[in-house]
Amino acid sequence: MAPKISTSSRVIRAEAIDPTVFAPFGEVIQNPATHGGVPNLQKIDANQGSATKWMNVTSMRNWYGSAQSRKPAEIATNMFVCKPRQLDSRNGKDVFVVKILERHPYTPQTFVPLGVERSANTCYLVVVAPTMPTPSRRSSNEGLEPAYPLPEPRQKRTLRERLLGSRPNPFTNDFAPSTTPNPSALSGPKPKGVGLPDLEKLHAFIVRGDQGITYGAGTWHAPMVVLGEKAIDFVVVQYMNGVALDDCQEVEVETEGDGLAVDVGNLFEQGMARARL
Repeated sequence: MAPKISTSSRVIRAEAIDPTVFAPFGEVIQNPATHGGVPNLQKIDANQGSATKWMNVTSMRNWYGSAQSRKPAEIATNMFVCKPRQLDSRNGKDVFVVKILERHPYTPQTFVPLGVERSANTCYLVVVAPTMPTPSRRSSNEGLEPAYPLPEPRQKRTLRERLLGSRPNPFTNDFAPSTTPNPSALSGPKPKGVGLPDLEKLHAFIVRGDQGITYGAGTWHAPMVVLGEKAIDFVVVQYMNGVALDDCQEVEVETEGDGLAVDVGNLFEQGMARARL
């Protein structure tokens, strides 16, 4: 059973997704040649000059080494066939009511839509929230049940360990693998921490069918919300180890009144206008 978190009843406005604005929550995957460019992406010619290869369009780092279970994770590639969501009407506006938020604390999660024309009357809604400051261990994550696991406190290294560093001890059989970090393994933003979602700073973005997104590790987000006329097939890539609270954590959103909702506006006006450019 997911813990509950309370917030005020209100409506926030969705906006067309922008890589810079979305950056605190993850990355937008799109063709820089047709979407005004993406900062810091490099390109090369490929396939005997018949293709342009954009380098490292998103970051996929495995953070499961920080999980309490210590169970290794493997890359998982799944498909989600997401049907259009039913919208509510509030003061003449079409709104989506946010009832669940989830996060994947030790892995990014990438969504790549398939077969959606950029001019089609179909898009999807991404709802994200920043993470509140980490609660103390004594607070047991503010008393919510089940309390989410907090990382184990790091023990201070002894003087001997600091002097030896990552080198094996020549006087014992302790030839453990080097602990020197691999620079290639340090790419990608760090997880967001173990705090709860800050619902006062909820953001919502409308994303076109020719754009993919990656949620950063630990980013609180709503389950995928498809808007429009037809389902969208998403290829979803992430790390998983099969431990429920390592792979996915959820909270239920409680409010008094009409609930916490997102005004999706006019789909053509917000999500499709750029597709006609």
